[in-house]
Amino acid sequence: MEEPTQPADLAGPISSTVHRWRRLAVRHDLQWSELLLIALNLYGLRGNNTEGMRLRINSEDEEFMTVLPADRATSPFSLRAHVDPSSPQHGLSELCVDGTPVAEIIEAEPGEEVRGYLRADGTSATLLLQSGTDAAEMVKGYRDLLQALASDLADDGTPHLFEEVMLSAGVAHDEALVVEHLIAVREAMNSEGLPDSTTLGVLTPALRNASAFSELAEKVGPVLLFLTTESFEDDGAEALAEPVVPEDAAAADPVPAATRQSERLAEILSAARASGHRTSFTYTVGSEPLDEMRAWLLPLAEQTTMWPSLAILPAESPVNDSQHVAAPDERLDFFLEARSLLEQIFAPTELRPEPWRCYRGLWYRQHAGEALAGPYV
Repeated sequence: MEEPTQPADLAGPISSTVHRWRRLAVRHDLQWSELLLIALNLYGLRGNNTEGMRLRINSEDEEFMTVLPADRATSPFSLRAHVDPSSPQHGLSELCVDGTPVAEIIEAEPGEEVRGYLRADGTSATLLLQSGTDAAEMVKGYRDLLQALASDLADDGTPHLFEEVMLSAGVAHDEALVVEHLIAVREAMNSEGLPDSTTLGVLTPALRNASAFSELAEKVGPVLLFLTTESFEDDGAEALAEPVVPEDAAAADPVPAATRQSERLAEILSAARASGHRTSFTYTVGSEPLDEMRAWLLPLAEQTTMWPSLAILPAESPVNDSQHVAAPDERLDFFLEARSLLEQIFAPTELRPEPWRCYRGLWYRQHAGEALAGPYV
């Protein structure tokens, strides 16, 4: 693989960090923009914006979006805007690595929470769970939100038809509540003229019982379940926290609590599949060694029907950096090694990442040496 070159319109002095990263890209057989986006998600932005930042950037003639921390004092990434009217670069905003421009900034906004947003070039709508909404107003609230998201996407007077609607309920742990909201979202989708074939998805740690999956299958049809493992709390969490010891303790080692949890999550995904639902999950890479990550993920991979959301653990939290398993100077290399291992884990599934699904992902332009088709945002 040839060493990546810097875009002509962003040419100039090249920092030692960029030189080092270019060598990493060659060693791992990655496109430059692929490594750049992984590093950006890992290190965040230099600054003091505690709200975070939503960035839309142009790298190698493709547009990408990411949401990342913007208060990392030691990050090599910074933003630079050319404001001198006499400069030929007036109006250009750049993403820089230790002062070296590496990509053009199309849009930069504070990462404030929104009620909903669009992905996949406007074909997928994500709705945040409207907590505290009266049951009688729930359907109307989701209809209003779908209308608002679709309003700028149809310029010929016809309603915009989404291919997927995802309910984001990552912090909700009440299973009955999530089921109630999914029923309301499907009713809102029907009222807006979306066909039954439109995918209804949910991002949640709450769904875990076969009865809930059966109710959803009956009342809303098949759903796409993304089980958020990071915030998962099981009814039997206390039992799972204790190692399981066989009667003959000398005959076998206790089953680690992490393994028991992984098996429990796989059971939940299996129950969802048994009711006809599609399954996936979220997992944040970086807090445990690669061999432990592999053992934890293997049971879930067997029950997954869509590529999981495998996100990067951001580097150097202003509060605590001890959660990272890799030392700071080895961290980028760790994530590139993890990426290769994850591709091996999911190789038997023949699933492929959809770059737009994960704001802080390990895959953008390529997977296992092959190009990934867009959309990317």
